[in-house]
Amino acid sequence: MRVVIRTGFVLCLVLVNSGATFAQAKRSLICKEQVAIGLVQPEAGGAVKAETIAARTFSLILSRDLLNVILAGRTEFFECQDVAYRSDGRRRSSTIKCQNATNFLTLDLVRLKFFKAQLNPEDETDAKFSYGSCNPI
Repeated sequence: MRVVIRTGFVLCLVLVNSGATFAQAKRSLICKEQVAIGLVQPEAGGAVKAETIAARTFSLILSRDLLNVILAGRTEFFECQDVAYRSDGRRRSSTIKCQNATNFLTLDLVRLKFFKAQLNPEDETDAKFSYGSCNPI
């Protein structure tokens, strides 16, 4: 929506965006993993394999470009930014990408779907992947 106000020689232009970017939003969400998979090494010298792990429920608090993930009484802090697709003319999406030391999370702010990955380069078997959905609190 554009509003143009002309007063004498002064021209004011106000742009109002109906869809707030994530940087303007403050949200609290409850998220539940639908699928959670981790890598395990069953025996010494055995092959690494994927194993289903128990799905978890956690809270997200999104405030500007920071995200707090609260899981089992522990808070992890993430830095976030908008996702822009370079191959499509830098088209912006409704998705944000967040990361901290070894964790990555993407969140679609419209559909409230997430994908989370934990990767530890010091331990190749400490890799976990999950996806699911969130609901506003």
